[in-house]
Amino acid sequence: MLPEQGAITPKLLGVYITEIMRPVITTMSKLLENNTAALEQLSSAQAVQNDRLEALEKQIRLYTPVSRKQVGYINDAIRERARALLEKYECADDKKAVNKLGNAIRRAVLARYGIAALAEIPKHEYSVALDQVGMWSNALTVRDIVKEARARETESQHSGEGA
Repeated sequence: MLPEQGAITPKLLGVYITEIMRPVITTMSKLLENNTAALEQLSSAQAVQNDRLEALEKQIRLYTPVSRKQVGYINDAIRERARALLEKYECADDKKAVNKLGNAIRRAVLARYGIAALAEIPKHEYSVALDQVGMWSNALTVRDIVKEARARETESQHSGEGA
C-alpha cells in the first residue's frame, strides 16, 4: 500500500527504486558472469585449436620433401663441388673421380638427415643442404680419390705406350 503522495520522501523513493531494480540488476549480473565464463571457455578452446593447428603445420613442413627439380639442383651442386675440389689437383676431367667424390659428398648430405635418398630431404632444409654441399671438404677423401685418378692416368699412359 502506497502512502499518500505528499508522504513519499526521497529516501523512501530510493528504497522503492532499489527494490524494483534489484531483480533486474541481479539477473543482468548473472548473465554477464555466464557470458564471461563462456567467453573464457571459448578462448581456451581457441588456444588449444591454434596450438594443434600450429603443430600440424610444423609436421607438414617437416615431412614435405624437396621437389624433383630441387633434387636435380642438389645433384648439380654436388657435381660442381666435386669438380671444383678436383680441379686443384688437375683431375676434374676424370669422370670416375668426379663420380666417386660426388658420391662421398652425397653420402655426407644423406647422413646429415639420416635418409636414403636426396628426394627425402625436407623442403625447408633445401638451402641448408645446398650450403652443406658448397662447404663440403674432406681432405683425406679428396686425396685418396686424386691418388686413384692419377694411378688410372699413369696406367692408361703405360697401356697406351705398350700398344
